[in-house]
Amino acid sequence: MIIVENPNACTGCSICEMACSFHHFRKYSKNKSSIKVNKSIFNKGALINIVYKKQGRPGCDFCKGEKSPLCILFCPENVLQQRSGENE
Repeated sequence: MIIVENPNACTGCSICEMACSFHHFRKYSKNKSSIKVNKSIFNKGALINIVYKKQGRPGCDFCKGEKSPLCILFCPENVLQQRSGENE
């Protein structure tokens, strides 16, 4: 399972969304990502939603075929972490 370890550290850069869409479709598109980042200019941090079952977006497959999930690998703030056991 991928969890949001520190949402207050999220800057809303959307690198996780871009890395995820690239894994699924080899294209950079926020709409084709399993991750949705909602960043408010009024609050520190962001609301990060990870889709595990396909619901208009591809479901997270933990970047099957990659060494590790790309959202975790490329997050500059280390906001996302992977926990063993669930959904793997």
